[in-house]
Amino acid sequence: MKADCDVAVIGAGVAGSAMADAMARRGWETALIDKEVFPRHKACGEFLSPESAGILRRLDQLGTVEALNPPAITSVRLHSERGVSLEIPLPGTAWGISRHALDAKLQQSARMRGVRLLTGWTAAAVEKNGCGDYSIDLRGRDSGNLRLTARSVIAAWGRRPPNGFLTPVHRRGRSYVGLKSHFTGFDSSPAVDLYFFRGGYFGVSPVEGERLNAAALLDRAGLNRRETGGALREIWGSAAERIPALRERFDKAEAVPGTQAATYPVRIPTEPSPWNGLPCIGDAAAVIPPFCGDGMAMALRSVELCVPLADAYLRGTCSLEEWRSAYTRHYHRHFAGPLRWGGWMNRLLAYPTAAAWLLRIGSVAPETARRLVRATRLGD
Repeated sequence: MKADCDVAVIGAGVAGSAMADAMARRGWETALIDKEVFPRHKACGEFLSPESAGILRRLDQLGTVEALNPPAITSVRLHSERGVSLEIPLPGTAWGISRHALDAKLQQSARMRGVRLLTGWTAAAVEKNGCGDYSIDLRGRDSGNLRLTARSVIAAWGRRPPNGFLTPVHRRGRSYVGLKSHFTGFDSSPAVDLYFFRGGYFGVSPVEGERLNAAALLDRAGLNRRETGGALREIWGSAAERIPALRERFDKAEAVPGTQAATYPVRIPTEPSPWNGLPCIGDAAAVIPPFCGDGMAMALRSVELCVPLADAYLRGTCSLEEWRSAYTRHYHRHFAGPLRWGGWMNRLLAYPTAAAWLLRIGSVAPETARRLVRATRLGD
């Protein structure tokens, strides 16, 4: 019995959409599945680092992103709760781009390549059948069920896997709440501001459409059951009192209705999980520490690593075990260093005194600061 498709990608975010597009470009019948309906806002820093440009070019998606006219970002400004600040130039030009626009644009590109897009469908179960293919049971958001068969399945379901795929890795780590909103009052500052405080961080960056994206990652205990908008306003107000650069950015800014988003729980495991019975890409493989600022670039890099192996498996030139072994090895080689350093820096900056000292050291030894930042990032 012939499978319905060659590859099914579960999760239609940045990684999943780029993966589906890349597989379709190689001639494979591809399905892209997501429980959400797009476009939609997502709690995210909405920052494409300089390292992402080369990956996008190799995935033939650079033009897709450039068509959204994202504002350029050339530096990151770090701020501590004690009022100490440090500005570090980026190793190239980054972009500010909303997930509302980017996810939809990547899905559009995938559809144009012939990808079957199934949004509003939840993957309730994935099982390997007697023929060696996979059976995927889908539940529709409105009504009805659907069974899809595929020769291979890629997990791109983000930081919260379906219940049947929860592992100890996904349960480990401190739980955070992610919040975000867009604001009017766009300024011309080509910078990302990151404000670190006990129990979390808060960041501001420009995005397309002359808006600012403000995102926060908070310890659950620090949220104190407040509603999302109230919590964000309190954080921004507190940060603006201490940091003139943020106060200037928000002096005339107003929240854009309908752009608020929240997610819980956000866990940042110390060890990535690139293979969980299935190949995992994007946040399904590892949730990137906020200090890295490289989450979307790392998601795209995982796609770049996975695509040729998936292609080889479907062509019969490598086995599933060879795919698992090679992908896991490549993933750890590319990601282990940035994840380790990013996690360490993220934990250290959460302590006000340590953050203040670290930023002061960076001010008098800028090359040391630049090396630390480079250690948390992917190479091109």
